[in-house]
Amino acid sequence: MGQQQRPKDLDEQIATLERVLQTLREEENVEVLLSTTLGYLQTEFDWGLIWIGLYDRQAHRLLGKGGMTPNGDQSFLKQRFALSPGDLLEQVVIQLRPVGVPDLRSENRAGEWRKAAQTFNIQGTTLFPLRYKDRCYGVILLGTDVWGASPKSGEKTQLGIVFGALATALYQIEKDWQRQQVKHPDESLLALISQLGELRSLDQYLQAVVEQAHEFIQPTRTNVYWFERERRYFWRRVSNREVAPGLGGPGRAASGITVQDLGEFYQALGREEMVWIGESQSSLKTELTGRLMQQIRARSLLAAPIVSEGELLGFLAVEAGEPRIWQENEKHYLQGVARLVALTAPVSEMEEKIQQTEIDRDLTAGIVRAIYSDADWEATLKNTAEQLCGRLKCEYFLLLLYGEEQNRFEIVCQNLPRNRRAVPSPLNALDATDVGLLQESAPLAIENWEEDGRLGAWREVLAEAGVRSLLASSTRRKNKDGENPNLKSKIDRRKSIEGLLVVGHSATRTWRRAEQELVRLVSQQLGLILHSWQQSSEIDKYQQFERLLKSGLAVLQHSPDEQSEQPISAASPTMFPELPLQKLDRNFAQHVSQTLSCPLVAVITWNPGQEEGSIATALAANPVFALNPEAVIPVKTDALIQQTLAASGVLQQNTSQLQLATKRWLRSPGIGEMMTVALRTAPEHAPAGIVVAADAPGRQWSELSVSLLSSMASQLAWWRRYLAVQSAEESHRFDLELLNWYKQRRFEDFYRTVGAGVKELGDLSQSILQSGKEQKDALKTLRYQQVLRHIGNALGSTHLLLKQEQWRLQFAQDAVPVSAWLRRSLDRTAPLIKQSEVLLEVHRETAVSMPAGQTLSVRGDSIKLDLILCELLAAACRRSGVGDKIEIRSQLLGEGLLELSVLDSGACDRQLIAAFNGGSGPDILGVSANRSIVQNLLICQRAVRLMGGNLSLEMLENNLIVARLVLPLANS
Repeated sequence: MGQQQRPKDLDEQIATLERVLQTLREEENVEVLLSTTLGYLQTEFDWGLIWIGLYDRQAHRLLGKGGMTPNGDQSFLKQRFALSPGDLLEQVVIQLRPVGVPDLRSENRAGEWRKAAQTFNIQGTTLFPLRYKDRCYGVILLGTDVWGASPKSGEKTQLGIVFGALATALYQIEKDWQRQQVKHPDESLLALISQLGELRSLDQYLQAVVEQAHEFIQPTRTNVYWFERERRYFWRRVSNREVAPGLGGPGRAASGITVQDLGEFYQALGREEMVWIGESQSSLKTELTGRLMQQIRARSLLAAPIVSEGELLGFLAVEAGEPRIWQENEKHYLQGVARLVALTAPVSEMEEKIQQTEIDRDLTAGIVRAIYSDADWEATLKNTAEQLCGRLKCEYFLLLLYGEEQNRFEIVCQNLPRNRRAVPSPLNALDATDVGLLQESAPLAIENWEEDGRLGAWREVLAEAGVRSLLASSTRRKNKDGENPNLKSKIDRRKSIEGLLVVGHSATRTWRRAEQELVRLVSQQLGLILHSWQQSSEIDKYQQFERLLKSGLAVLQHSPDEQSEQPISAASPTMFPELPLQKLDRNFAQHVSQTLSCPLVAVITWNPGQEEGSIATALAANPVFALNPEAVIPVKTDALIQQTLAASGVLQQNTSQLQLATKRWLRSPGIGEMMTVALRTAPEHAPAGIVVAADAPGRQWSELSVSLLSSMASQLAWWRRYLAVQSAEESHRFDLELLNWYKQRRFEDFYRTVGAGVKELGDLSQSILQSGKEQKDALKTLRYQQVLRHIGNALGSTHLLLKQEQWRLQFAQDAVPVSAWLRRSLDRTAPLIKQSEVLLEVHRETAVSMPAGQTLSVRGDSIKLDLILCELLAAACRRSGVGDKIEIRSQLLGEGLLELSVLDSGACDRQLIAAFNGGSGPDILGVSANRSIVQNLLICQRAVRLMGGNLSLEMLENNLIVARLVLPLANS
């Protein structure tokens, strides 16, 4: 593009450049700077198109300042060009580097400049940024009608010097302007402070604040919104624009804003945070800002909370009708003014606060006098409820007493509006999170239950009563350091919550700090009444519980001397139902933990003669009291166990008294004080465990707690012994039932075999005697010998039964061929099948095929398997009617198992089948016609399981009864 520069002498060019640079350095008028630069480009170069545009950072656009076109029309050059992602102009602004275009007429990224290039016939074009350091102040476009033309390196250097000087001049002008625009908030704040002594009311001072803030920030409007707690909305208390009534049109801002419409804005104010909302920035993230800006009729907002002693009084707001970016000095200034208002507001309300303090003092003093006098406590509670509701302007008063054993809140006293139903008592238990909130020293305040998830267990019942906002405070006084533990009552169980005072309102409202403090004081004073009631109730409850323990122990021991004065019937309450041993220990630990209010209860047990014990159960209220359940405890060498066994009753110890060996398994960091007692029954019975009850350091065990632990441990010992004896007897009974069934079936078989043999021998004898021949018939003699051999085999088998299986069955693990097994069983049951007149069908098509040379066999005891299958076939015959069919099917199952099924269509009760599959036999003490049938089948099931198989009974949808016998294969 060298042809574009007009030929001049080098000295003349340098002189011209020096004059231009001097003008750019000294001039402070932007128009002069731009005209000087434009004139230099026109005189020194020959371009068909020159355009200068300045960059507007806030709007992200270029403002045309003129230039030169081929036809002299400059209207297009003075337009505003918006910058969009991907545009050529935005690329120059962002990258701050020159960009060359061979043909501007065909450049898609040129936007409106493409049409202008087509109009002006501009092809080769170069765009230069007006850059100072990393900031862009504008763009200069140079174009010619030559395709691909661009400045040479020397021309680029010359242009870079001029454009750099222009950008530096623009930066300096902007810097000087910003320096002039800097405001001085200290002067405005000092002016406000000086007016404090002159203004007599808060409204006058707020008006002065609004005027000063409006003058300093210069928004469209400046307002002070004040918070109305009872109805939870902000009303415009002072404004710089006073609007006459009836003159507000659609553009008038709202005079009040409810908390429900503010959302996150209200929460930010409550956290004492500034809130700013503008066109391109906001401190809030929710969509509720649009609703707020629509109500106040503004597009930009800067708000500072007015907070006094932790309470939100209102907020100071400056509002702009156009998009605005709020400066940091404006934010700091408004925040300082709001804090100044917060310091002033309490002074104006001092007289009202003094009157309220005197009323609160009289109220609390009256409650204290009534508590410590002989006045009727019910009347005291009623008067307190009326006075407190009148003072707080609320409608609901509930005094709740917490019952720890039932884990619920009983309503002791309630005061409600006349048109409301009474709140039903008791209230449901609260979750751990809500209990933790109520344990705090400050009351729990809920402004609007629809927006608050706390105390969710009471939401439904209190909402039905009309409560929408409430204050809840614990009646328990916090312990102070240095409190003498000896002054506490011996039956004080140190519960986290003893009672609650709840005051509520039917509308949403905010609770002042002074109101919360008053409720806290009143709740603690009323807690004295609740505490006295609870102590009396607990004394009666403990005495009654101890009587129940003694009576339950007497019933278990069958000792009439230790029975209570009242007769004990079979329905007398006992401490535990019949439970498995493990569950019994866990329930015992839970009961002791609740009764004694101790965070750790553990039961240590061992078998008689065993040298090592284990932790049968350990109930820990929190992890600092947890024990290692896998710990192994040496019974004979552990000092704590031996000391407990040697003690005649409950042993009390501190962790400092424990030996190192005991601390290896009793090493919870929370344990400080403990009680231990042996699980002892009769003197001739060896103890088989101890009970450990532990708490944090400083716990004082009362005599009642010691007595209760001793009684409950004694009863646990008897229950454990009872369950152990019962388990042993039950196991022995099962073995004897199985043995009895087996011997009964064997003797039946023996009787059948020997009886048939004796009969046949008799027949043979008669036949031989009647024969006239002197020599016996050879065939009859052979048969005679076979019968004698069968009888001998039966006698030998019975001899082994009597010798080896006197008290317990012995199960062989033989390979029993299935075909022989079926044949023997069918032979045994043939008379019964014939007598029952049923059809027996063995499905040969479902028989299992085996490889050549192998026989399908199952593993088990051959004789017992014969008897079990006969039992199943006999049960099917008894269920079936005349002409019914009984089927036998067999199939292979996975993992080397054979299933043999006996199917019949007889009549059977589904409950009996369910009881059989559940493993529950008939009641020992009951009388049932089907007792022997179910009992025999259960005995067969236990025998099959002892051989590694299983027996089940099922009724199909078509009422077919299926007995499935599953056994392991012998060759698997």
